[in-house]
Amino acid sequence: MKKLRKIYIIFSILIVSSCDFLDGGVKGIVDNGKMFSNEQGFIDAMSGVYASMTNAGLYGENLSFGLIDEFAQLYYNNRESYETTLTKTIDLKYKDADVKSRIDEVWEVGYNVISSANSIIDNAAKYHYPSVPRIKAEALAVRAYIHFDMLQLFAPGYNRRNEKGIPYVKHFTDEPVFYSTVGEVYDAIVSDLKEAMTLLKDSPKIPSEKNVELHLNYYSVAAILARVENWAGKHKESEKYALEALKGGYEFTYIEKVKGLFKGYTAYKECVFGLQAPKMYLSVRKKLTSNKLSDETDMVRSNFKEIFSLNTFTASSNDYRYQAYFTQRKWGSGTVAFTKLYDQYYDEHQNVTDSRIPGINLIRIPELYYILAESVYDEDKSKALMYLNQVVTARGLRPLPLAAIADKPGFEKVLVNEIVKEFWGEGRIFFTYKRFHLNMEGVDGKVHKASDEVYILPVPENEKEEDL
Repeated sequence: MKKLRKIYIIFSILIVSSCDFLDGGVKGIVDNGKMFSNEQGFIDAMSGVYASMTNAGLYGENLSFGLIDEFAQLYYNNRESYETTLTKTIDLKYKDADVKSRIDEVWEVGYNVISSANSIIDNAAKYHYPSVPRIKAEALAVRAYIHFDMLQLFAPGYNRRNEKGIPYVKHFTDEPVFYSTVGEVYDAIVSDLKEAMTLLKDSPKIPSEKNVELHLNYYSVAAILARVENWAGKHKESEKYALEALKGGYEFTYIEKVKGLFKGYTAYKECVFGLQAPKMYLSVRKKLTSNKLSDETDMVRSNFKEIFSLNTFTASSNDYRYQAYFTQRKWGSGTVAFTKLYDQYYDEHQNVTDSRIPGINLIRIPELYYILAESVYDEDKSKALMYLNQVVTARGLRPLPLAAIADKPGFEKVLVNEIVKEFWGEGRIFFTYKRFHLNMEGVDGKVHKASDEVYILPVPENEKEEDL
């Protein structure tokens, strides 16, 4: 018997004027039909889609430095003797009402952003303004990007492609949408991304899109495809798209300059795709760097020194990510704050130096090199090592020897550890643990063994399938 997912899309779309977008604010809720009466309506609608992705329920917190990194066991909080929402979250109590409401928020905000993207895609077929093909491509890529994250969170991996996945919503509608299998969702994601790449390759840049990393383009969509194909284990494809993405002119920041790479900004030329979020520092300050410790504060786990192999640092081999990410706080003996995403000067003065963009990094070039290393490892270990060392040496460390990745388990251990060090605070670590089916070391000696209960989040109760 078929089953039906009961998701009902809101008949509205958030749009922002260029000024409001810079402020991260919402101009208003506009009727779906009227807003596309001119070309500027499409441009404003796409700006609204990007702005809505910065919602704290999605990439403004939950799927960047917040909820998903708490699931990845990067933090602890022992301030209270009783259970709090944070301690239950870190303990992976997904069925607890407080934790589940946070998970539900990810699903609900994600699908509402997809709804907004679908409104653009559906209306694009009715108009022939010069900018429409490019804007449609950006909307297709956003639709694919968010569906992929929902798939990774709420469904099994690609090795179980015939099992139930998630609904792939392709139109702006209030009609119920059926679940698709994991494989069907993967196919739809790849199809959307390939169409987006074709449109972006043939469409001229929109003059108002001044900051290239804030708008999905041909190279950033290739990077998303590399991520998706790598997740599916299709290494020839992931290698092809990662190499294509690197033609976009991105550059590493090296050694000591890594200490200024983030601080809550898009990461210079390392950023392949990001979101402008000038108010995100308020959430970062409250959750990660507040002067006063609360039961909502994420304190860095004590094992971070082992992860970064602090005892191996020398004058000529020093991981500058360690210096860029962590700061001792006066919260208590030995407590450490994660300060990678916080700039106190910006917080106090609201001035951005060097024309930087306060915001969220969703894809950076280190990921492309990790994908390349994984893609070629089985055929050419030396080449895989070369790709890994592109990142390792940029961060101030000596190159890894071939012996470090001589066998597959050793390579995967090095790769995962590199991903943890590089992407702490960027929402990639939980996905990596899930993909490699790893046990996670919890706080107080707990071990969260790799299982569906750990790695497949529950969908909202009102979105579960029911027999027709």
